Amino acid sequence: MAHGLAAGTDLRGSELTAKHADWAEEFARNYTITEENALDIVKAETGKVFAQVLEHAGVYKRTEEGKAAFLRFLDQV
Repeated sequence: MAHGLAAGTDLRGSELTAKHADWAEEFARNYTITEENALDIVKAETGKVFAQVLEHAGVYKRTEEGKAAFLRFLDQV
């Protein structure tokens, strides 16, 4: 993926990258991607996705309602 972004390769042309092409093209607009920084950019953007997934997977979301529910839980333990 990183090499393809740096080279300007059509990500839809490979079975390995086709399913992530929309995502990669979207974040790629925010960067000047080179061979030297492509992997770091892909890692950073992957981290953002994982952070969001973990946020949404938690029992208590990071909303006012979720924080209040978490505090109620802490009072019980």
